Amino acid sequence: MNYRKFKSYTLTATFVLSALIMVSWSQTWFFLSVTFPTENAEGIPVSGQVAAPGLSAWGLTGFALTAALALSSILIRRILGVFLFILGCVVTFTTVTAWSDPVSAAATQLTKLSAISDLETLRTFVLTSSSTAWPGVAAVAGVLLLPVGTVIVFTAGKWGTASRKFDRAESKASQASSSGQLMATQAPVADVSATNIDAWDSLSHGTDPTIN
Repeated sequence: MNYRKFKSYTLTATFVLSALIMVSWSQTWFFLSVTFPTENAEGIPVSGQVAAPGLSAWGLTGFALTAALALSSILIRRILGVFLFILGCVVTFTTVTAWSDPVSAAATQLTKLSAISDLETLRTFVLTSSSTAWPGVAAVAGVLLLPVGTVIVFTAGKWGTASRKFDRAESKASQASSSGQLMATQAPVADVSATNIDAWDSLSHGTDPTIN
């Protein structure tokens, strides 16, 4: 398996899922029909910003983890994979909690319209509620972050390191330095050998090499 391509696919999946969380957070999640007068006779639209305000922070966290995964070492990648798994759990829990109780999720908005803060009293004013697809999209994105985080933990060691190119350059520089030191060491030896040869030549011609 080509783990470099697998790394790209994993980072792309993390980025896309984080983007889906952010997009879902900005869309309408519920429509509530209430008994007290409102400006919208068709129902009160409740966005993800009201129903699950924390999703924006979790989506941005996903983007940050994606960038960190692309640049970090093997150990840090595994730790970030665990964080990504936890992030998926938090996103899923937050989304499902809001999705299962639209009135509680919209309590802040209903309080502004009715000046009533008691949740049980607010429930009596809500006649019907309907959900859009966006809470489901956010929940699915959170669930999919779980296997992505798990895969990162177990495959991070096979992604390679981002600094490999610089390591090769440093290795070449080290080899060049070693070669220079070896040549510098061999030069005096060569000079001594040349001097010895000259001395033998002088002796062969009857000349004492020790006399300057």
